[in-house]
Amino acid sequence: MKKLLEVPLQIKILGLVISLLLIVIGLLTWMFAYRESQEDVEQAENLAMQTAKTLSYMPVIQDSFREKEPVENLSAVTEQIRDQVDASAILIENRDGQIVSFVGQGSGGDDSKDRYRALVYGSNDLIHSGKGKDEVLKGIVPVMIRYDNFKKVEGTVTVEFDMETIRNKIAYEIRTMLALSGIVLILGVFGSLFLARSIRKDTFGLEPYQISALFRERNAVLQSVREGILAIDQQGIITMMNQSARELLDTQEAVEGKMVTEVISSQAMSDMLNTSLEFSNIELQYKEKMMIVNAQPLLENKVKVGTVFSFRDRTEIKKMVDALSEVQQYSQDLRAQTHEFKNKLYVLLGLIQLGKHEEAITFIKEESDLQEYQSTIFFQSILDEKVQAILLGKIAKASEKKIDFQIDGESSLAPLPDFIGFSPLIIILGNLIDNAFEAVIDQKVKFVSFFVTDIGNDIIFEIADSGRGISGVDDQLILQKGISTKGDQRGYGLANVKEELSLLGGSIEWNSQKEEGTVFTVILPKSNEQKGDRYD
Repeated sequence: MKKLLEVPLQIKILGLVISLLLIVIGLLTWMFAYRESQEDVEQAENLAMQTAKTLSYMPVIQDSFREKEPVENLSAVTEQIRDQVDASAILIENRDGQIVSFVGQGSGGDDSKDRYRALVYGSNDLIHSGKGKDEVLKGIVPVMIRYDNFKKVEGTVTVEFDMETIRNKIAYEIRTMLALSGIVLILGVFGSLFLARSIRKDTFGLEPYQISALFRERNAVLQSVREGILAIDQQGIITMMNQSARELLDTQEAVEGKMVTEVISSQAMSDMLNTSLEFSNIELQYKEKMMIVNAQPLLENKVKVGTVFSFRDRTEIKKMVDALSEVQQYSQDLRAQTHEFKNKLYVLLGLIQLGKHEEAITFIKEESDLQEYQSTIFFQSILDEKVQAILLGKIAKASEKKIDFQIDGESSLAPLPDFIGFSPLIIILGNLIDNAFEAVIDQKVKFVSFFVTDIGNDIIFEIADSGRGISGVDDQLILQKGISTKGDQRGYGLANVKEELSLLGGSIEWNSQKEEGTVFTVILPKSNEQKGDRYD
């Protein structure tokens, strides 16, 4: 069965067309032969009878029987009629069986039994006599002569048709029919070959079983990918939507065959899906989801016949980016701590080698006091482990860059609520502290301070630096993506901070004085309820 399904399409179509044509031609030929044979025999019978009747009433034959001898031109008349009706023979006899006139081919005499009914009863008669090639069809009609007050049968007229001739005519017509059928069969074969090649061209040379296999694979692939995939034709009618797209667009009903505007409620999304342009990585808000949309037009002979769109939930991409950011943050912090620790060990080693034991002890005591101070702030004032980890890394980085990074002794922070995750904190605090480090890196006084408090209903972070301040940028634009005073390809850190704060229901404020530095203040709610109130 499998091998049968893998038979090429061309052979399948050719076999089907030839089979159907042979069946149709066979049935038509049989019906034609049967009807022709019946009609030709019936026509010959009618013609034989009508010809015999006509001859029996002709004056020349009537006169021959009245005068008891043939009229001079009787044979010529009968020969002319025989040629006209294409009869094999015409025989005229009197009651005694004597031949009055005979033209054509034949025995030239009739069996008296054949003439009995015509002579005795004066009736017309059709007779098939002989067998095979000798079979003839006879139409026998009495010759009625009217006398003064009576009629009398004086003889008979017999018109004969050779059945072999009739059968040959039928065979010729059947051969003609078969020849025409053969031409139709050949045209059908060429037509089926042309149809098969046209179909193969439309299917890119693929056989039906290959197309079905590709269709199954296509469906499996489309349903397995995490991206939402949507295909529409040139009229904007949906032709395909995978399960991920249904979930992202919040529709579970069958949408194939519907206009895209009937399924997508967002006008901005509908306008984007109706475009004929190719684009990639376009961010678009749909309901409460931020999506990244790509479009690829389908072209056939440089004419657009449809478009395929892919959707990605930016939240999932953001999780991957956050995970990478965490790993990168850990790596940078560990590198900074390792580098700083090695530098201090080298200093201690140098002091000991130079015999500066008192200086070495003093250095160790200073570092111990600093660590104790930081530990006091970390473990007694700042109790959230996520913030502790971020600050420890930044302290090491500041030490490496020779930046005076101070944590305000008045800071206090209890463990943060669960809805404030590690990734948002890395983006918010990490970007703001790194920006502060960059602001003071070229300054003589490299000072950055950090303060946090959770007194009241909000959590407040404050990062201040002694840099040159922010100038030349509008207050409303500084937090927009791509806006920066540090050059091209910058301006994404603060935009990411603003986005994370929006998701958490927080806000950011900043104050900057030229040549005096900048202060960024971040305000986060302590609970989800406050987060909802901020959105409202």
